[in-house]
Amino acid sequence: MTVSSLVFGGLLAVPAQAAEQEEHPPIATILDVAMEDGELTARILWTDRQEDLPAGSKLVSYDGKNSANAGVALTPKAGEVSQVKVFGALDKPWETGWAQKLVLQNDKGEELATQPYDVNLDCADDKECGLRVSAGVSSDANVVHVSSELDAAVIKLNGMYGEGEYDLVQEVSKNFPALRGEAMVYAHQLYPWYPISGPCSCNWESTTARTPTTTQSILVSYPGRSLYGWNGPGPKHTLSANALTTYPVTLNRTVAGSSQLTLRLNCSRWVYFYWWSILVHRPGGVFPVRFPFPVKVPCTSPCQARFDHLGRVSGRTTISGVATAQERGAWRVNGGLPLINQSISANNAFDVTATSTTFSTTSSYNTVNTSGTVTVPSTSSFASAITTNGYAHAIRGELSCPSIPPVGIGRVSDYGTTQGNPQRLSLLFSVLDFLY
Repeated sequence: MTVSSLVFGGLLAVPAQAAEQEEHPPIATILDVAMEDGELTARILWTDRQEDLPAGSKLVSYDGKNSANAGVALTPKAGEVSQVKVFGALDKPWETGWAQKLVLQNDKGEELATQPYDVNLDCADDKECGLRVSAGVSSDANVVHVSSELDAAVIKLNGMYGEGEYDLVQEVSKNFPALRGEAMVYAHQLYPWYPISGPCSCNWESTTARTPTTTQSILVSYPGRSLYGWNGPGPKHTLSANALTTYPVTLNRTVAGSSQLTLRLNCSRWVYFYWWSILVHRPGGVFPVRFPFPVKVPCTSPCQARFDHLGRVSGRTTISGVATAQERGAWRVNGGLPLINQSISANNAFDVTATSTTFSTTSSYNTVNTSGTVTVPSTSSFASAITTNGYAHAIRGELSCPSIPPVGIGRVSDYGTTQGNPQRLSLLFSVLDFLY
C-alpha cells in the first residue's frame, strides 16, 4: 500500500495482525532543547538495545536557511541520556532565520531523529536581550512561528484597536512585558512581506500548543518489578510495566498528551515603521541588532482561505501474564467531533489516517489527543504490559484573493513516535505526501 493511498483514501485502519511484526524502540529520541549556560543544549535518549546502536553519531544544527552551521560527535550508550551542547549553533539568527532544527545522524550519515526549534529573544529591558529556544514544528520558510501566548496577545490587541493603528512591539511590551522579545522577533519576520502604506496584506502564521510541554521521565522500582517510560512533549509516550515476582504494590500508570496545530492568516496594513537597536547576547559575544517596530492597522482578508488537514494516530499494546495495557488516540478539526477515535487493549495495534477541508478568512486548527495505561496487579508474577504510540498532523493553507497581494501556500506539520524508525519514516512520508 502506497503512502498516497493511506493519505488520500480518507479514513483507514490497519488490522492488528498487520502490525504483529517485532517492533524495536527508536534508536534515539531528542527529548528536549534548551538554552543552558548560554549554549544550545539537547538531551538525547538512546535505546536500551545495544545491538541497535550505531558505533558513533553526530548532532548537526541547521539554521533557518537550512545550512549546517555546527555539529558535535556523540558516543551512543544503551539506555542512557546524553546531554550535549552544540557550540556555535545559534549564529546570528536575525540573518539566517529564527526557525531552525537539530538532526541526529548515525556514523553512516543516516538520519535518526530531527527536532525543529524556534529561536526567540528574552529581553530584560528595551536595551539588551538574550536568546532562548523552544521546541518547534516544521513549515515552509514563509510561515512565521508564533507562540500561543504571543498569538493570543496580538489577537487581543487587534480587538482593542479595531481599525485603529497601533505600535505592535510597544503595545505588546506595555500590556504583555514578558513577550517583548518575541514581539520583536515576530515583527522582524513580518518585515519582508509588508509594503508601507499599501493595501491590506497577509502572511501565514503557525502556533502550536503541546501538553506536556517538555518530556516527563517515569521510573518506579520495587523488588522484582518496575515501571518505566516517558511522556511528551505533546502526544507521544511509552510505558512499560514488568513484574518478575508478586509484591504488595500494583504497578499502574496513565500518561496523556495533546498537540494543537494552528495555521493562521494574519492580515494588517503597515502605516509606517521605525528601527530600534538592541544589544543581543548570543554565543560568541554581544551584537547590536536593528529591529523594525511597525505601526499597523489590523484588517481581515476579504476572501476565504482553504485549509486542508491531515491527522494520523497509531498505537500498540502488548501484554504477557496477568496484566493490562490500553492505548487511545483521537484527532479533531476545529474542536469538532473526532474524525479519528481509537481505543485498543491486550495485544493489539491501530494506525488510522483521516483528512478534512475547511474554509475561513482567519484560521483553522486540528488537535491530537492520546493516552496510554499499563497495569500489573500486585498478585502477578512473570507479567508485563507495554504501550507505545505515534502521531502526525499537518495543515496546508491556500488563499487566492485578487484584493490583496499573493501570499503563496502555507504548510505546517508535526509528528512524533515511540514505535521505532520504520514508523517514524512512515509518519514523515505521509506528511510530505500530503503537503506536497
